[in-house]
Amino acid sequence: MKFFTIAEVAEIVEVATRTVRRWIKSGDLVAYRFRGLVRIGAADLNEFLEAHRGEEP
Repeated sequence: MKFFTIAEVAEIVEVATRTVRRWIKSGDLVAYRFRGLVRIGAADLNEFLEAHRGEEP
């Protein structure tokens, strides 16, 4: 499985890293911690994008 950093997700979705962190904190976007680093799985990102298609960030 491929994992992305918060910065990579922000770049892909074209939002600020703060927005990605807010999505994670609210539980809308699933994230994993590996040795203190936050990572988002590609499948989780795709699921999030499908669920929020057409919405403004």
